[in-house]
Amino acid sequence: MIRVAFMLELIAWGIVGSVALAASDVPMLFRLDPAESRVWFNADARLHSFRGETQQLTGHFTLQQLAPPQLTDATVTINAASLDTGHPERDADMRQDFLEVERFPTIEFRVDKLLTPQPVASTASWDLVLQGKLTVHGITRDVRVPTTVSIADERVTARGRIYMDMQEYNIRVPRLFLIPMKSEVLVGFEVVARPVR
Repeated sequence: MIRVAFMLELIAWGIVGSVALAASDVPMLFRLDPAESRVWFNADARLHSFRGETQQLTGHFTLQQLAPPQLTDATVTINAASLDTGHPERDADMRQDFLEVERFPTIEFRVDKLLTPQPVASTASWDLVLQGKLTVHGITRDVRVPTTVSIADERVTARGRIYMDMQEYNIRVPRLFLIPMKSEVLVGFEVVARPVR
């Protein structure tokens, strides 16, 4: 009798385990957590360089599959006026004269697809390429962003970076003492998303 009960318990645990495993690939909506997410850029000039960053971003995606990850309906929107370089006068110029945030208040990245996910270090982390459309200063361009995605403890973390040429987005290249900055800036991000309950 004890043996039968033990066998039934094993079968029950097997069913529960199977259901939990199957549920892991059920599509699930995630939203970015601004408190743990940030986007930054590095700008370079001959005389000096500086960094700007913000945590004022929103976004969501649907995780269709865990391994390798598959995302749909993925977007990130940044409040352009919130980009901060730590220098109030430079920030005012950047927002008003270059990004023109009153006309173009947001920067948006919409993911079309994930390319070539490859596992790294562990089965819970992948190197992949986010292919999508980046809209800055009212101009939309197709981009590919190398990214590392990690999935653990009910959170998805994505880290990546891409070079962006300001001239491709009709942004006037700033000058410092008549010396122009490099038109190409390095844009990076680290974002954390959690499931919507």
